Amino acid sequence: MVRPPVTFWVILSARLLFLKAVGGHRHSTAMTSGTQKASLIRGTALLAAASILTRIIGLGNRMILSRLIGAEGLGLYQMILPLYALLAVGAGLGLSGAVARMVAHRCAAGDHAAALQIRRSALRFVLMAAAVLTALLWLLWPCWRRLAPDPRILGPLALAPPAFVFAALSSILRSYTQGHGWMLPTALSQVAEQSLRVAVGLALAILLFPYGLESALLGLFGGIIAGELACLLLLFLMKLPAEKTVKPPHPRRAAPAVVKELFSLALPLLLIRLGTAFTQTIESLMIPGRLQAAGFSAAEGAALYGELAGMALPLLFLPTVLIIPLNTTLVPAITAAVTLRRRERLERLIKVSLWGTLGLGTLSAALLYPGAALLTKIFYGTTAAAGLLARLAPLAPFAYLQLATAAVLHGMGRPGYAASTDLLGTAAGLAVIYRLAALPHWGINGATCGYTVSFIVIALLDYLLIFHFLKRI
Repeated sequence: MVRPPVTFWVILSARLLFLKAVGGHRHSTAMTSGTQKASLIRGTALLAAASILTRIIGLGNRMILSRLIGAEGLGLYQMILPLYALLAVGAGLGLSGAVARMVAHRCAAGDHAAALQIRRSALRFVLMAAAVLTALLWLLWPCWRRLAPDPRILGPLALAPPAFVFAALSSILRSYTQGHGWMLPTALSQVAEQSLRVAVGLALAILLFPYGLESALLGLFGGIIAGELACLLLLFLMKLPAEKTVKPPHPRRAAPAVVKELFSLALPLLLIRLGTAFTQTIESLMIPGRLQAAGFSAAEGAALYGELAGMALPLLFLPTVLIIPLNTTLVPAITAAVTLRRRERLERLIKVSLWGTLGLGTLSAALLYPGAALLTKIFYGTTAAAGLLARLAPLAPFAYLQLATAAVLHGMGRPGYAASTDLLGTAAGLAVIYRLAALPHWGINGATCGYTVSFIVIALLDYLLIFHFLKRI
């Protein structure tokens, strides 16, 4: 189902990793507590601003695309993105979180040479993983041809290797700077990646659109490649001051202990991310496929999926851009309250997060339901998705709460539980979609029922878990 933007979790994980790693080495750092707190606040504000800016750019891109390639083109594009995300996650091996944490620990102890060794080893591993994935992509090409609900997504998929190689390398360089507590490269690279992706993608799509919708999709994926390359180059050029004075370690191979630590930390994160990416991929392929089983043509199925995933859902989740600053501020405070076992403070922070999110969701539902036709007309130039948006609008409180409750569980040090409830809720939603979307009298409305089940199950399970763990503090 729909998850929070990647940048949302980048912000939360970066702050939590830096707090956890540096917090245990306070006496070995030169920062005063006041300076450290100010640095954390500045970094959080910088990342939140970058995330909001990228969301605005992405919304503008979607507004233009809806007029250029229509609902059918958006549907095809939404089928491609989860497949690409799955490949990018696999190429990254989950090492980004491990690198951020290990680098933060080494730098807190003043061992910058070891931090450079960790970065170099991780880059080597993701390059090998990307090479293996590229080979598998081509070897399993006949399988992709059979699984694809529309053959027009295969051309952009063939262009995926350069993009996920650049994305995997960028994730390591970004995590390295996060481990140092330097958030500027992360913020700038996010904005650069999104800006180039949109500018180049739109330019190529407009240029190639006269040759057909599939050619326009190739242009859009060219924008993804350009954005990931820009992100990688920017991160490569932004050097930390410490790197100028520290020589990289001489041995070419990483010590076995370092490799073991890398993968022991990376494996849980990789499994969580693969599970999320895999279910999103299943969803993007299942909905158009089940619509075709209901009697719609491939083009009609792509158009209906585009109205849902490319138009209605982005408007439903648009107000969540306000949740990002709230949770990026509260989650580190929740982590500190859990560490210090300050239950009363923790309860207040949780209430602020959940009630604030619930209030925003209720207000959004009240605005989206009657304004569905007007909003879709303003943003997309058509009211085709207005009915879907109106049916999804009452779900806004639950849709937003699933983001807030997951953030609270991350702050309480229970990310595995948040991932488990997400997978359970998603599985329940997919089961509903599989059954209902193939029925002619339900069609795409069966998918909205699946989202209803998913949002409610995830939010309620997270809520129960939060208060279960709260009792143990």
